[in-house]
Amino acid sequence: MERRDFLKNSLLTAGILGLGNQVFHGQPTSMVLGDEPAPPPVKPIPTYGDARADYLTAYIYDSQKSAAWIRWKNATLTCYRAEALQKYPYFYPLNSLKSGLSLTSETGQPWPHHRSVFFGADKVNGRNFWQNNPDKDRIVSKKLELGVIAAKSAELLNECAWTPSGSDPILADKRRFLLTILNDETYTLDCYFELTALTEVTIKPSNHGLFGVRTTEDISVDGGGTLVNSEGQERQENTLGKPAKWIASYGKRYGRGDGLIEGLAILAPPFEREPFKQGLWFTRNYGNFSPMPLNFMKSDIVLPQGDVLKLAYRIVAFTGDLDKDFFNKQWDEFAAVSEGKRS
Repeated sequence: MERRDFLKNSLLTAGILGLGNQVFHGQPTSMVLGDEPAPPPVKPIPTYGDARADYLTAYIYDSQKSAAWIRWKNATLTCYRAEALQKYPYFYPLNSLKSGLSLTSETGQPWPHHRSVFFGADKVNGRNFWQNNPDKDRIVSKKLELGVIAAKSAELLNECAWTPSGSDPILADKRRFLLTILNDETYTLDCYFELTALTEVTIKPSNHGLFGVRTTEDISVDGGGTLVNSEGQERQENTLGKPAKWIASYGKRYGRGDGLIEGLAILAPPFEREPFKQGLWFTRNYGNFSPMPLNFMKSDIVLPQGDVLKLAYRIVAFTGDLDKDFFNKQWDEFAAVSEGKRS
């Protein structure tokens, strides 16, 4: 065999053997004869003993009834906690990209049942799936798995059952989360919920529910931060019960001398179904805010058996002062990508 043919065949064989792992993880592959050697394959789903990664990685540690971790450049970005004995699954922490500090709080006063980024409701068929008594009514995680994982994005899939104490589940709950790194200072977390009534379900007016966040003190109004909606209205006094496309909470981070500003926003796309169609918000100056209409309903929500309620929201974790144009563009984008995935 001539030397040229030998080299050609050797490179092809090495490419096939060395790139197999990339194919299994859905990563693009490229190697052209004469080019520099291809970079090591990106493995967003790490295995034991892997070296630190300078990109996004995701994994479920322990079991599918445990928790899913997402890391960026080998630092924790967030964890979706779905342990079997919790009141409900939730994200904590939700760290910023710049400082690495969490933007959300867990078990903080004055209402320690608020858990960072969470989803639940009170007064559902007379039961409480929102606070306290985790040994009673619970949103039980049944299955947690990774979806598509890439170098700058991670998808989580979770199936839950709203289970009253001593009774059969009343709601089947399918969740899809997609975290995407936009740049070194900003990422998004898209949250989709699909609730199917297993029996007739009645949700009564309440200030407890549904999807929302509890921020850290330093980006809350009470901690010196700013709470503002898409209409330019600020603070609880002017945003509570008001319609808006989005609300952002941001402020200077405690313990830093550089005046770094970080924050997060929730974007709520348009819904066709009442009472979500009104686009009303529940807000608190201590750091809780939510695109939540339950507190302002004039009548109950009734889901007949088999009825499906679809909800979709986007969280944006950002650095720096508020950029209204950026959030309006984000809202337009998410309204388009969530079309058909919300009631």
